[in-house]
Amino acid sequence: MTSGCPNEIPAAQGRGAMLRDALIVAIALVAVSLAAALSLPRGADFAAPSRAIVFSPWTSEQDALAMTLAAGHRVLRSGISRFIVITAPSVDPGIKQVKPQGALLMLALSGLAGCLDAPAPAEASS
Repeated sequence: MTSGCPNEIPAAQGRGAMLRDALIVAIALVAVSLAAALSLPRGADFAAPSRAIVFSPWTSEQDALAMTLAAGHRVLRSGISRFIVITAPSVDPGIKQVKPQGALLMLALSGLAGCLDAPAPAEASS
């Protein structure tokens, strides 16, 4: 017996529609993820890019810089937050850069901060 609602969908058709919708969402998610991964810049494996070293938010700027220097990195500047340190590529690209003690992340900046890799334009002198 039906409840009298003219728009009622049988249970088997409802599950099929939900499964179809879930499959469409999953395919779209995989496609977007694959497109994002393929759009990342590809560099040589031996190239040592500039890095952003991220410490915990309660780490002071002085402590973050000290731990980065103690690990042998060449510091360029502090990041947008006091617990982020931007480092220069290592002089010898064959040497693996180690994560400083207390660092949460080491992020390669190739593609993320292209301004670090671009040569500075010559300023006109007057």
